[in-house]
Amino acid sequence: MQSPTPAPTTPFPTTPFPTTPFPTTPTPMSPSPTSPVGTPLGVAAKERQARRVVRKPVNKLADKPPRALFCLTLKNPIRKLCINIVEWKPFDWLILITICLNCVALGVYTPFPNGDSNATNMLLESIEYVFLVIFTAECFMKIIAYGLFMHQGAYLRSIWNILDFTIVIIGLLSTALSTIIQEGFDVKALRAFRVLRPLRLVSGVPSLQVVLNAIIKAMIPLFHIALLVMFVIVIYAIIGLELFSGKLHETCFNNETGEMMEDPHPCGANGFQCEDEMEGYVCRGYWKGPNYGITNFDNFGLAMLTVFQCVTNEGWTTVMYWVGLLFSCTTCHLSLPFI
Repeated sequence: MQSPTPAPTTPFPTTPFPTTPFPTTPTPMSPSPTSPVGTPLGVAAKERQARRVVRKPVNKLADKPPRALFCLTLKNPIRKLCINIVEWKPFDWLILITICLNCVALGVYTPFPNGDSNATNMLLESIEYVFLVIFTAECFMKIIAYGLFMHQGAYLRSIWNILDFTIVIIGLLSTALSTIIQEGFDVKALRAFRVLRPLRLVSGVPSLQVVLNAIIKAMIPLFHIALLVMFVIVIYAIIGLELFSGKLHETCFNNETGEMMEDPHPCGANGFQCEDEMEGYVCRGYWKGPNYGITNFDNFGLAMLTVFQCVTNEGWTTVMYWVGLLFSCTTCHLSLPFI
């Protein structure tokens, strides 16, 4: 059997490979089209474009009622002007500065009896007209801009605006009456309402509104605590009625002249003895009582008032000594501080 004929073999070329040396200077590399974090630049740009907030022009007329005072539409130039003014930020600052200046004027004003006055008060009365004009103009411009009452978001739909409106109306009324009726009419009672103008700071500063609303909401739990305190006062007032009713009207009288002692205080058969302390004096009535007859337990009202005085720590030791003079027991002295 014959072996297979081997295939012809091609010899390798004898020509050597070209030996080109590698360059010694590095070739500058082109920047990679990726972001520093590895995100393609196109995707990063799209993300920035998506995150970019497009600020649209604010339409001041969008949330306003279509008509104000039944006749002024949103296209009315007067109403447009009022809206632009009342929603202009410097206008709010002007009103706040005016309120602060009005507070200073109210503090500087010095009332005199019998209608007297001085140069400072006359100047302040003249400046008062300027404040009244500014506040009145603000009130009417807001009514024109937002409407009076019928629409949602109208001027009188806010409690603070109701306060502002009331103050302005009282100011106009007092000024008109003082001008029309020169004699026989006293407008001091109406002018006293000017002290409410500092409260307009609350309507001008939203943060103050938040604080005041929080205080008002906290009044309900405080009211429950006040009811508990009142309940305790009622209990101790009833105890005082049972123990001390009609017993604080006896003091030491001179047995011959019938005159009362110089510094009267309560006495009793089981307490302070006039005969032992002062010669010729006896313990009897009738004396209106300590503290001009206010501090006693003769009825429920005065008993509550006496207990309330002890609760406030205002003169409670004096009440303790007065009641202690009725009795000689130590328990009475120790029990009254709890009242």
